[in-house]
Amino acid sequence: MLSAFVLAQDSIGLEKVETPRIVSKLYFGEQLKFNDVELKFVDVIQDSRCPKNVNCIWAGEIVVLVDVFENDIKTEQKKLTLSPTSHLQNLIGNLFSSETLNISGFNVLPYPVSGTKTKREDYYIQLDISN
Repeated sequence: MLSAFVLAQDSIGLEKVETPRIVSKLYFGEQLKFNDVELKFVDVIQDSRCPKNVNCIWAGEIVVLVDVFENDIKTEQKKLTLSPTSHLQNLIGNLFSSETLNISGFNVLPYPVSGTKTKREDYYIQLDISN
């Protein structure tokens, strides 16, 4: 009975623990820094997502631009396209990827509401940061 208990304790210690993920908000016009990488939410090119309380034939999409800086030098500008029906753009590291850091944009809020116009400064990108 004692050896079964010890084995049970041993097997628990061998389980692989997943690296914690951090979710951050990157607001329009602002910058976030992670180690030597900095992201700036530059523009909302298009927001054709179907507003809440409306029936649409097409779900729509949102397209945003994000500048990527490494060591304070702009290295690229990423165009992030997200739609409710497409998960292909949500691959890990769709904004930045290295051996030690992955940054992905997985949602842009606020979601459109019928009859109201969203101000650019109200938009933010939800980021998934993992090591």
